[in-house]
Amino acid sequence: MKYNFHTHSYYDDGRLAMEDYVVEAIGRGFDALGFSGHSPLPDENVWSIKAAMFPDYVAACKRLKHQYRDQIDLFLGLEIDYIPGLSDDFDAFRKGIPLDYCIGSVHMVRSAANGHLWPIDGPEEHFREGLEKAFGGDIRRAVTAFYAQSIEMVETQPMEIIGHLDKVKMYNRGELFDTGEDWYRQLVGRLLASVARRGVIVEVNTRGVYTGKTDEYFPSAGVLGQCLHLGIPVMVNSDAHHPDELSLHVAEAEALLLDIGFKEVKTPFATAPIGKYS
Repeated sequence: MKYNFHTHSYYDDGRLAMEDYVVEAIGRGFDALGFSGHSPLPDENVWSIKAAMFPDYVAACKRLKHQYRDQIDLFLGLEIDYIPGLSDDFDAFRKGIPLDYCIGSVHMVRSAANGHLWPIDGPEEHFREGLEKAFGGDIRRAVTAFYAQSIEMVETQPMEIIGHLDKVKMYNRGELFDTGEDWYRQLVGRLLASVARRGVIVEVNTRGVYTGKTDEYFPSAGVLGQCLHLGIPVMVNSDAHHPDELSLHVAEAEALLLDIGFKEVKTPFATAPIGKYS
Protein backbone atom coordinates (compact mmCIF):
# COMPACT_ATOMS: atom_id res chain seq x y z
CA MET A 1 0.00 0.00 0.00
CA LYS A 2 1.37 3.41 -0.99
CA TYR A 3 0.04 6.38 0.95
CA ASN A 4 0.86 9.60 2.78
CA PHE A 5 -1.43 11.12 5.39
CA HIS A 6 0.81 13.98 6.53
CA THR A 7 0.67 16.48 3.67
CA HIS A 8 0.86 20.28 3.66
CA SER A 9 -0.27 22.47 0.75
CA TYR A 10 -0.16 26.20 0.13
CA TYR A 11 -3.13 26.63 2.47
CA ASP A 12 -0.61 26.41 5.33
CA ASP A 13 3.18 26.07 5.05
CA GLY A 14 3.29 23.76 2.03
CA ARG A 15 4.55 24.93 -1.33
CA LEU A 16 1.95 24.14 -3.98
CA ALA A 17 -1.77 23.66 -4.61
CA MET A 18 -3.53 20.55 -3.34
CA GLU A 19 -4.10 19.28 -6.86
CA ASP A 20 -0.35 19.23 -7.57
CA TYR A 21 0.08 16.71 -4.74
CA VAL A 22 -2.85 14.63 -6.00
CA VAL A 23 -1.46 14.45 -9.54
CA GLU A 24 1.99 13.53 -8.22
CA ALA A 25 0.55 10.84 -5.94
CA ILE A 26 -1.43 9.30 -8.80
CA GLY A 27 1.68 9.33 -10.98
CA ARG A 28 3.56 7.43 -8.28
CA GLY A 29 0.85 4.82 -7.96
CA PHE A 30 -0.43 5.88 -4.55
CA ASP A 31 -3.50 4.15 -3.17
CA ALA A 32 -4.36 6.99 -0.77
CA LEU A 33 -3.42 10.56 0.06
CA GLY A 34 -4.51 12.57 3.07
CA PHE A 35 -4.20 16.34 3.49
CA SER A 36 -3.31 17.53 6.98
CA GLY A 37 -2.99 21.30 6.96
CA HIS A 38 -1.92 22.97 10.21
CA SER A 39 -5.07 23.93 12.09
CA PRO A 40 -5.88 27.64 12.48
CA LEU A 41 -4.48 29.29 15.61
CA PRO A 42 -5.56 32.55 17.26
CA ASP A 43 -2.10 34.12 17.01
CA GLU A 44 -0.49 35.43 13.84
CA ASN A 45 1.97 32.99 12.26
CA VAL A 46 3.18 31.95 8.83
CA TRP A 47 2.62 28.21 9.06
CA SER A 48 -1.01 27.48 9.97
CA ILE A 49 -4.17 27.82 7.86
CA LYS A 50 -5.67 31.27 8.29
CA ALA A 51 -9.14 31.06 9.85
CA ALA A 52 -10.65 32.92 6.89
CA MET A 53 -9.17 30.34 4.49
CA PHE A 54 -10.28 27.27 6.42
CA PRO A 55 -13.62 26.87 4.57
CA ASP A 56 -11.73 27.07 1.26
CA TYR A 57 -9.31 24.35 2.43
CA VAL A 58 -12.23 22.05 3.26
CA ALA A 59 -14.06 22.82 0.00
CA ALA A 60 -10.93 22.30 -2.14
CA CYS A 61 -10.30 18.87 -0.66
CA LYS A 62 -13.94 17.84 -1.07
CA ARG A 63 -13.83 18.91 -4.73
CA LEU A 64 -10.64 16.93 -5.39
CA LYS A 65 -12.03 13.86 -3.62
CA HIS A 66 -14.94 13.87 -6.08
CA GLN A 67 -12.87 14.79 -9.14
CA TYR A 68 -10.28 12.04 -8.64
CA ARG A 69 -12.49 9.44 -6.97
CA ASP A 70 -11.77 6.80 -9.65
CA GLN A 71 -7.99 7.22 -9.45
CA ILE A 72 -7.07 7.60 -5.78
CA ASP A 73 -8.65 7.67 -2.32
CA LEU A 74 -8.34 11.20 -0.92
CA PHE A 75 -8.95 12.15 2.70
CA LEU A 76 -9.55 15.44 4.45
CA GLY A 77 -7.55 15.81 7.63
CA LEU A 78 -5.93 18.36 9.90
CA GLU A 79 -2.73 18.47 11.89
CA ILE A 80 -4.10 20.06 15.03
CA ASP A 81 -1.73 21.81 17.39
CA TYR A 82 -2.26 21.34 21.09
CA ILE A 83 -1.21 24.38 23.12
CA PRO A 84 -3.02 24.58 26.48
CA GLY A 85 -4.66 27.95 26.99
CA LEU A 86 -4.14 28.98 23.36
CA SER A 87 -5.36 26.40 20.85
CA ASP A 88 -8.96 25.27 20.44
CA ASP A 89 -10.03 21.81 21.53
CA PHE A 90 -9.91 19.30 18.70
CA ASP A 91 -13.68 18.84 18.89
CA ALA A 92 -14.11 22.46 17.81
CA PHE A 93 -12.63 21.61 14.40
CA ARG A 94 -14.66 18.44 13.98
CA LYS A 95 -18.13 19.87 14.63
CA GLY A 96 -19.94 20.42 11.37
CA ILE A 97 -16.82 19.76 9.28
CA PRO A 98 -16.40 16.46 7.40
CA LEU A 99 -12.90 15.70 8.69
CA ASP A 100 -11.82 12.14 7.94
CA TYR A 101 -9.03 12.13 10.51
CA CYS A 102 -6.71 14.35 12.50
CA ILE A 103 -3.08 14.27 13.57
CA GLY A 104 -2.43 15.59 17.06
CA SER A 105 0.91 17.35 17.37
CA VAL A 106 2.90 19.50 19.75
CA HIS A 107 5.10 22.12 18.09
CA MET A 108 4.97 24.77 20.83
CA VAL A 109 5.50 23.96 24.51
CA ARG A 110 3.84 26.30 26.98
CA SER A 111 5.63 27.09 30.23
CA ALA A 112 3.31 26.74 33.22
CA ALA A 113 5.55 29.12 35.16
CA ASN A 114 5.48 32.17 32.88
CA GLY A 115 3.21 31.33 29.91
CA HIS A 116 5.99 31.71 27.33
CA LEU A 117 6.09 29.34 24.38
CA TRP A 118 9.05 27.18 23.42
CA PRO A 119 9.03 26.29 19.69
CA ILE A 120 10.57 22.87 19.17
CA ASP A 121 10.19 23.25 15.39
CA GLY A 122 11.19 26.01 13.00
CA PRO A 123 14.52 27.86 13.00
CA GLU A 124 17.05 26.56 15.52
CA GLU A 125 17.68 30.04 16.90
CA HIS A 126 13.99 30.23 17.90
CA PHE A 127 14.33 26.84 19.61
CA ARG A 128 17.25 28.08 21.70
CA GLU A 129 15.79 31.52 22.40
CA GLY A 130 12.49 29.96 23.44
CA LEU A 131 14.22 27.46 25.71
CA GLU A 132 15.86 30.32 27.58
CA LYS A 133 12.76 32.52 27.73
CA ALA A 134 10.24 29.82 28.69
CA PHE A 135 12.36 27.55 30.87
CA GLY A 136 15.44 29.57 31.80
CA GLY A 137 17.57 27.26 29.68
CA ASP A 138 16.67 24.22 31.82
CA ILE A 139 16.41 21.55 29.13
CA ARG A 140 15.24 18.78 31.46
CA ARG A 141 12.36 20.93 32.72
CA ALA A 142 11.51 21.90 29.14
CA VAL A 143 11.55 18.32 27.82
CA THR A 144 9.45 17.20 30.79
CA ALA A 145 6.91 19.91 29.90
CA PHE A 146 6.86 18.72 26.27
CA TYR A 147 5.96 15.18 27.28
CA ALA A 148 3.44 16.34 29.89
CA GLN A 149 1.72 18.46 27.23
CA SER A 150 1.79 15.55 24.78
CA ILE A 151 0.24 13.20 27.35
CA GLU A 152 -2.44 15.75 28.16
CA MET A 153 -3.22 16.03 24.44
CA VAL A 154 -3.58 12.27 24.00
CA GLU A 155 -5.70 11.91 27.13
CA THR A 156 -8.08 14.81 26.43
CA GLN A 157 -8.33 15.26 22.65
CA PRO A 158 -9.86 12.99 19.96
CA MET A 159 -7.28 12.03 17.34
CA GLU A 160 -6.45 9.14 15.07
CA ILE A 161 -2.68 9.76 14.78
CA ILE A 162 -0.03 11.33 16.99
CA GLY A 163 2.51 13.28 14.96
CA HIS A 164 6.31 13.04 15.38
CA LEU A 165 5.94 12.19 19.07
CA ASP A 166 9.61 12.70 20.04
CA LYS A 167 10.33 15.72 17.85
CA VAL A 168 11.65 17.51 20.94
CA LYS A 169 14.99 15.79 20.18
CA MET A 170 15.36 17.40 16.71
CA TYR A 171 17.94 20.03 17.64
CA ASN A 172 19.44 18.03 20.49
CA ARG A 173 22.17 16.07 18.65
CA GLY A 174 23.15 14.55 21.98
CA GLU A 175 24.34 17.94 23.23
CA LEU A 176 21.52 19.09 25.51
CA PHE A 177 20.19 15.84 26.94
CA ASP A 178 20.74 12.09 26.68
CA THR A 179 17.78 10.14 25.33
CA GLY A 180 19.18 7.02 27.00
CA GLU A 181 18.92 8.39 30.54
CA ASP A 182 16.26 6.97 32.84
CA TRP A 183 14.38 10.24 33.31
CA TYR A 184 13.94 10.65 29.54
CA ARG A 185 12.98 7.02 28.93
CA GLN A 186 10.40 7.25 31.70
CA LEU A 187 8.79 10.29 30.06
CA VAL A 188 8.56 8.48 26.72
CA GLY A 189 7.14 5.43 28.48
CA ARG A 190 4.38 7.47 30.09
CA LEU A 191 3.40 8.96 26.74
CA LEU A 192 3.37 5.56 25.04
CA ALA A 193 1.20 4.15 27.83
CA SER A 194 -1.37 6.87 27.09
CA VAL A 195 -1.11 6.27 23.34
CA ALA A 196 -1.68 2.53 23.82
CA ARG A 197 -4.61 3.10 26.17
CA ARG A 198 -6.32 5.50 23.76
CA GLY A 199 -5.73 3.38 20.63
CA VAL A 200 -3.87 6.12 18.75
CA ILE A 201 -1.67 5.37 15.72
CA VAL A 202 1.99 6.43 15.99
CA GLU A 203 3.38 7.89 12.80
CA VAL A 204 6.95 7.30 11.74
CA ASN A 205 7.74 10.78 10.43
CA THR A 206 10.61 10.88 7.93
CA ARG A 207 10.90 14.65 7.38
CA GLY A 208 13.65 15.33 9.90
CA VAL A 209 15.95 12.83 8.19
CA TYR A 210 15.46 13.89 4.57
CA THR A 211 15.79 17.59 5.47
CA GLY A 212 19.05 16.84 7.32
CA LYS A 213 17.85 18.15 10.69
CA THR A 214 18.25 14.81 12.46
CA ASP A 215 19.75 11.37 11.89
CA GLU A 216 16.74 9.55 13.34
CA TYR A 217 13.11 9.32 12.41
CA PHE A 218 10.40 10.60 14.75
CA PRO A 219 10.14 8.44 16.77
CA SER A 220 13.53 6.74 17.04
CA ALA A 221 14.08 3.01 16.56
CA GLY A 222 14.20 2.45 20.32
CA VAL A 223 10.81 4.09 20.82
CA LEU A 224 9.38 2.09 17.93
CA GLY A 225 10.59 -1.07 19.65
CA GLN A 226 8.54 -0.05 22.68
CA CYS A 227 5.53 0.54 20.41
CA LEU A 228 5.85 -3.02 19.10
CA HIS A 229 6.03 -4.38 22.65
CA LEU A 230 2.92 -2.42 23.65
CA GLY A 231 0.95 -3.38 20.54
CA ILE A 232 0.72 0.24 19.32
CA PRO A 233 -0.06 0.46 15.58
CA VAL A 234 2.28 2.49 13.37
CA MET A 235 2.25 4.10 9.95
CA VAL A 236 4.88 5.94 7.88
CA ASN A 237 4.36 9.55 6.77
CA SER A 238 6.76 11.86 4.95
CA ASP A 239 5.28 15.12 6.29
CA ALA A 240 5.44 16.43 2.72
CA HIS A 241 5.55 20.19 2.10
CA HIS A 242 6.13 19.72 -1.65
CA PRO A 243 4.88 17.00 -4.04
CA ASP A 244 8.45 15.81 -4.56
CA GLU A 245 8.60 14.87 -0.87
CA LEU A 246 5.64 12.47 -0.83
CA SER A 247 7.80 9.34 -0.85
CA LEU A 248 11.04 10.57 0.70
CA HIS A 249 12.61 8.00 3.05
CA VAL A 250 9.39 6.01 3.25
CA ALA A 251 10.93 2.79 1.88
CA GLU A 252 13.82 3.13 4.33
CA ALA A 253 11.45 3.69 7.25
CA GLU A 254 9.41 0.63 6.31
CA ALA A 255 12.62 -1.42 6.14
CA LEU A 256 13.42 -0.25 9.67
CA LEU A 257 9.98 -1.31 10.87
CA LEU A 258 10.52 -4.77 9.40
CA ASP A 259 13.90 -5.01 11.15
CA ILE A 260 12.27 -4.07 14.46
CA GLY A 261 9.64 -6.76 14.02
CA PHE A 262 6.56 -5.00 12.69
CA LYS A 263 4.58 -6.92 10.09
CA GLU A 264 1.99 -4.32 9.12
CA VAL A 265 1.19 -0.63 9.01
CA LYS A 266 -2.15 0.89 9.92
CA THR A 267 -3.75 4.04 8.54
CA PRO A 268 -7.05 5.39 9.92
CA PHE A 269 -8.79 3.51 7.09
CA ALA A 270 -6.82 0.35 6.32
CA THR A 271 -4.25 -2.10 7.62
CA ALA A 272 -1.71 -3.62 5.24
CA PRO A 273 1.41 -5.79 5.37
CA ILE A 274 4.67 -3.90 5.18
CA GLY A 275 6.04 -4.52 1.71
CA LYS A 276 8.40 -2.99 -0.79
CA TYR A 277 7.19 0.59 -1.03
CA SER A 278 8.55 1.52 -4.45
